Amino acid sequence: MKTRSTVIRALATGACAIGLVAGLQGQAWAGTVTIYAPSGAGSATWNADPDGSVPGDAIRACDTKSDGWGIETALDYNYDGIMDRRVDTRGHTAGYCSPWKGGDLTEGRTVRMYVTPVSGSSYGPSTYIDVVA
Repeated sequence: MKTRSTVIRALATGACAIGLVAGLQGQAWAGTVTIYAPSGAGSATWNADPDGSVPGDAIRACDTKSDGWGIETALDYNYDGIMDRRVDTRGHTAGYCSPWKGGDLTEGRTVRMYVTPVSGSSYGPSTYIDVVA
């Protein structure tokens, strides 16, 4: 009998954990999301809803590493590999964040945000996440 209650308790705990993870994943998309470039070179931030001086449906790029590379943040609205909105830190030293670049997207629309190290016309490896307007 003890084995049965242990199994039931384990299943219930697992179900709760799955629900918690799924719930948190959805909530992360709804507000401000930051992802990091490989090797800690910088970050890309998405802001879904206006908040004070920060516009909604906005992106920015931050360069955090003095390595000769800047950071580009880009949005791909249609998942076609064509970047529809970009900001970058080209021409600035590490510690610089680009201004926010916003634009009105349909509420609930999912788009892909990329963070990529850049140096002139050279691009490093990208990281991406899907975000929701």
